[in-house]
Amino acid sequence: MGQRYNRNMGTRGFVGGVLLLTAAGSAAAKPGDLIDTLHNEDAPLTILDPAAAAPPCALKSGLCVTPGSRSTIAVASQPVASAAEPASVKPGAAARAAPVVPRFSRAASVATADDPPPSDNSQPWTLAIDGTLKRAAYPGNTLFLFFDLEDPEALANRQFTALFQAPMKASAKVSARVNLSPEEGFRAGHTYRIRIVQLIGGREIGLGEGDVSLL
Repeated sequence: MGQRYNRNMGTRGFVGGVLLLTAAGSAAAKPGDLIDTLHNEDAPLTILDPAAAAPPCALKSGLCVTPGSRSTIAVASQPVASAAEPASVKPGAAARAAPVVPRFSRAASVATADDPPPSDNSQPWTLAIDGTLKRAAYPGNTLFLFFDLEDPEALANRQFTALFQAPMKASAKVSARVNLSPEEGFRAGHTYRIRIVQLIGGREIGLGEGDVSLL
């Protein structure tokens, strides 16, 4: 089972590679340690067997994000407008395609032909995260951080919407299922940067990252 820390619990970010927590416990564990201080059987993060991922992620390096349950629906994605090729590109040079961010909606929030979306927006987005890390994970505690890209200070100040953690095996592959709940601070219409990291010897080791939009 994974564990959670979020801004509602007073946790906001990293400073100097050390996770700051106002709640009890510490996420800066050695790779072999499993943190029990905030154990919750309903923790939103579950680590899965990468060999069982279906469909498997086709990326040689990177994260594939897909619906993790029937309650979450993939929506046709659009290139990120702000990531379009700048005007300074030399004439004749091949322009790079703007990155495409996967987008997901909750089934219960989709309007039908006869009815508007329901007023209850408490249902989480359930996502499957699979792929190949840019460097192999150490065996042990691993952090999944979610930064709200609608907040211009989130990345610069290393402020995250939520942090979930769970032990992983030593591997360059990752497979996980995560529930992103409005109660954790996730909002429809926002795009989030997923970062997978480990804290080793007081240093933050980045394993992989990717973006996802919630509708």
